[in-house]
Amino acid sequence: MRLLLTLFIFASLSLNSLAQYKVEGTISGYLNKNLILLEYFGDKHIFIDSTGTDDSGWFSFELRKDAPAGLYSLAIDNSPLFNFIFNTENIILKFEPDGFSPPEFIQSVENLIYYDYLAQSAQYDQKAGMLIDILQYYPKTDSFYLFTGEHFENLQAAHREYTDRIIQAYPATLVSHIVRSDRPVVIPKDMIWDDYLSFNQSHYFDDVDFGDTSLINTNVFTAKAIDYLGFYSINSQNKELQEQVFIRAVDTVLLKAMENGKVYDFLMQYLIEGFEMYGFDRVISHIAENYEPANICVNEDRKSELQKRMENLRKLAIGNIAPDIVIENAQGEKLNLAGIDSELTVILFWASWCPHCNQMIPGLKRLYQEGDVPDFEILAISIDTSATDYMQALAVQQTAWINYAELNGWDSKAVVDYSIYATPTMFILDRNRKILGRPVSVSDLRYELEKLK
Repeated sequence: MRLLLTLFIFASLSLNSLAQYKVEGTISGYLNKNLILLEYFGDKHIFIDSTGTDDSGWFSFELRKDAPAGLYSLAIDNSPLFNFIFNTENIILKFEPDGFSPPEFIQSVENLIYYDYLAQSAQYDQKAGMLIDILQYYPKTDSFYLFTGEHFENLQAAHREYTDRIIQAYPATLVSHIVRSDRPVVIPKDMIWDDYLSFNQSHYFDDVDFGDTSLINTNVFTAKAIDYLGFYSINSQNKELQEQVFIRAVDTVLLKAMENGKVYDFLMQYLIEGFEMYGFDRVISHIAENYEPANICVNEDRKSELQKRMENLRKLAIGNIAPDIVIENAQGEKLNLAGIDSELTVILFWASWCPHCNQMIPGLKRLYQEGDVPDFEILAISIDTSATDYMQALAVQQTAWINYAELNGWDSKAVVDYSIYATPTMFILDRNRKILGRPVSVSDLRYELEKLK
């Protein structure tokens, strides 16, 4: 009897731990089709589940009791339709996919608050933006300027009172955490509007709680970081100058994020990936040389992925010597990077299935054949795993440069040694394998090569 009772208790606890919440509703006009549930992680969407709608557009997802609170999305063909908050409550909604209307939440207190906040914030941003433009540029002695200043103060006070009510009335909700860190900073009454930009550079994060790890599963930290970088964007074609200015912004973000190790690592990785995408190598090198991930293990086998990436970024910084490449293709032919007889070599990591690579290669081919930049060789290393796909791509491209593929995909030694996380990726090396640049486009490559004339 005691054994049966024990088994019953454990079974009950197990079932309770697996208890589920439901996200369900109807999507008008979307009948008998596939629907995808995605979870937010910063600015990324992670696949959670998929289901089908019925003849009326009804759908139903189940989330485990221990599913993390955060922003989620419903998507069609990986294109998000709208976001919603999940935080241990059942959700029922209706959605008209007309491109204008937000979802209607029939059941979900937190999402009713969240979508009201989004609507109020959009109105505030629109009004405040127009008023700030007047306050920055209108004659200061005009009576309309004084009227505008008073109107802005009232608008700001009303929005602050509105957000305070949410935070105070719903302290246990995720939406209160979002509102606390997302709402705009208070601009003082005695603001000198000529200093508006520098004020934001100094105070934009005043209300952001960098210790709040629950916000990692929302878009708050990433949106705030992007907006803050906007205060350091300069109207100049000088890339080096822009990088120097962005470094100041990065230092501010990461120093504030040090309040919490998880948030710090999260934002560091987000900034690195973003600057890699746009080819701001000096900013990446600055991060790699001046910051360490929060959780560093002595054991090499347990070292965090971010730590490994930071080490590779330091090794691959401009001015350093690039790793040698000894590669063998499917035919058994070997190539040594050090044996390429060229003053300049561009290493290109690409793949046949990469649309950006296929768009870039025709322009790269033209640049390779032109005579208005210093002569250079290209070593194109494919991360394909299919010999058929690789050979078909080469047949279409008809390139005269050096092409190699180990057909080991992301596990190819050169791919690992050069810390390749995306394609296309390029490096410019001199005869001694010194890294001269890491262009992200053909036009960027042309610019870097012209500097070497």
